[in-house]
Amino acid sequence: MKKNVILLLGLLLCPALLPAQYQEATRGQQDEIVSKITRAAGDMETMQGDFMQVKELSFMDDKMMSEGKMYYKKANKIRWEYTKPYKYVFSMDGQQVRMTSGDKTSTAPVRSNKMFGEISKVMIGGVSGSGLVGSPDFDARFMVGKDDYKVILTPKKKEIKDLFSSVQLYVGKTDNRIHSVELVEKSGDKTTITLKNVQVNTAISDDIFSN
Repeated sequence: MKKNVILLLGLLLCPALLPAQYQEATRGQQDEIVSKITRAAGDMETMQGDFMQVKELSFMDDKMMSEGKMYYKKANKIRWEYTKPYKYVFSMDGQQVRMTSGDKTSTAPVRSNKMFGEISKVMIGGVSGSGLVGSPDFDARFMVGKDDYKVILTPKKKEIKDLFSSVQLYVGKTDNRIHSVELVEKSGDKTTITLKNVQVNTAISDDIFSN
């Protein structure tokens, strides 16, 4: 099970061509950004789309690239389905975590494993904003760019600090939704995921999160 967690972290989260110039947000802008992201997350019942990903290892020049499909539904349901260059699925129906690689599937109850609980919060918050922005579990720094906001979250809880030194969210100004997430690990490894072809509030069957 531990190997599967490490594999998931290695898989999760491609750098896009993100704006390089950001300015520190004023207090008023910070409050506005939190409000916009929170409102957008509250209005979002479901989300699905494609993703592109790059994993950058601190000891390698090459980057590990992959892609797949993502599904999210309120009440802590999420599915990451990797399709290239390999097939791997991480899904959670709110109660059970399921990881499938090839013909092997591992399952575990979310409540019995603190690490899974924290990972699920980061994953769900990383696509919806829910539970991350404005959370007391993170110190937040807000930056304003030309077309987006950058929110740098530094974890305070040990379970998250042991995994990530920061979680960075890139939020579009036009829709106030997260378009890209960057996870920086304690080792210096970095993983970024960029969402594409996103559909919001379309019907998604519950079955997809339990298979």
